[in-house]
Order: sequence, then structure tokens, then C-alpha cells
Amino acid sequence: MTPSVPIPTDNIYKFACLFGLALIVSGIFAFVSTYTASLDRKVKYSQSVLELQAKTQKTKFEVDLLAMNKRVLEVTRSNENVANVTVGIVIGLGLSLSVFGAKRWYSVIQLRDDRLAALQIEKLEAEIAKLRSETKPPIAPAGDGASAPSADS
Repeated sequence: MTPSVPIPTDNIYKFACLFGLALIVSGIFAFVSTYTASLDRKVKYSQSVLELQAKTQKTKFEVDLLAMNKRVLEVTRSNENVANVTVGIVIGLGLSLSVFGAKRWYSVIQLRDDRLAALQIEKLEAEIAKLRSETKPPIAPAGDGASAPSADS
């Protein structure tokens, strides 16, 4: 399968910059997905806990179920915190890599390419000027009113 978007592997700095951007986008997607899933779980277990706590008379099963739902709610919150830290690290790494790649690409590659292009333009302009100076001006036609020197004078 051929990728529809070519990956710029011609330059390590461009690749680092774009890989960093990919990490940032992936991190944002992971954060949204994790947050949504965690929120759904927290709502579900909180409803169960509230329903069980509202009962005045609880059976042994309901007491155990209440304890389990409280524990699962704590684990869900803990997992959400771990996921947020991990996503933060991924986004931070992506930002660092992207900024590093962009700065190095500009300072090492782009400035050099701009200078090279300017020198090529300067060289071509010098060659054109040289060619123009080497070409002889056209000879004026004889009937332009200027008299040619005669052999008598």
C-alpha cells in the first residue's frame, strides 16, 4: 500500500518536526478518548454507589457491591490520572521534537538553501551581463546620413 501523503525523509529535521506534530495530534486524541471513557465509567459507578448508599437496609451482597463500586471508582480516577500524565509526556515530547526539528531545519537547511539560491541568481545575472558586454553592437546601415570618409581627404 502506497501512502497518500509522502513522509519527508530527505531531511532528518523535517522528519523530527513532523513526527513531533504527529505525537501532539495523537496525544490530543488519546486525551479526549481517555477522558470520555473515564467520565462514562465514573458516572456509571457513581450512580451505582449512590443507589446503594440510598438504601437503608442492605444485604451482604449489596454491601460488597457498594465496596467494590467504590474501589472501582477509585481505580478509575487513578487510571485517569496516570493516563493524563502519560498523555502530557507524549504531548511534551512532541512539542519538544517539533520545535527542535523546525529550528534546526530553518537554521541549518533553509538558510543554506536560501543563500545557495541567491548565489545562483547572482551568478546568472553576472553571466548575462558578461554575454551582453561581449556581443558587438549591430552595424549601422550605410544610408543613415553619415558620410563615409573619402579617399581624397
